[in-house]
Amino acid sequence: MNLAWHDVDDLFAALGDRIRLRLACCLLAVPTGACVCELVDALDESQPNVSRHLKVLKAARLVEERREGRWMYYRLCQPDHPLLDSIRACIATVCRCSDVQEDVRRLRTRLDLRRDGKCVFGTAMMPSRSGRRKGGERRVRLPLVH
Repeated sequence: MNLAWHDVDDLFAALGDRIRLRLACCLLAVPTGACVCELVDALDESQPNVSRHLKVLKAARLVEERREGRWMYYRLCQPDHPLLDSIRACIATVCRCSDVQEDVRRLRTRLDLRRDGKCVFGTAMMPSRSGRRKGGERRVRLPLVH
């Protein structure tokens, strides 16, 4: 991969937003990728907001996506340039922050709900920090169906 200056600008601009940096940390913790709904629950952010930020990370060539059925999975791109390898190391350092560790903890809890390594639920499976979703309705956890 050849990087031009505008690519580097896009890369750093993408990581300059707190939510996108939190997303990058979550994706670093799950090399195989995470479903949008899993990331929504991990970050306690709305689905449109998470999807918008993932789109920016994808445009900066930090994230790649794959569709499986009705779910879209995202993962960090594999480093194929020394700069990207260093960026991943920087992201790993940020992942040590306590609030980001909490995001990763929620993500891992949400990943435990997968069946055969795949997301089987939509959003709103885990209680938010406040216990309420935006709009006032309470989040509920649905039972696993076997």
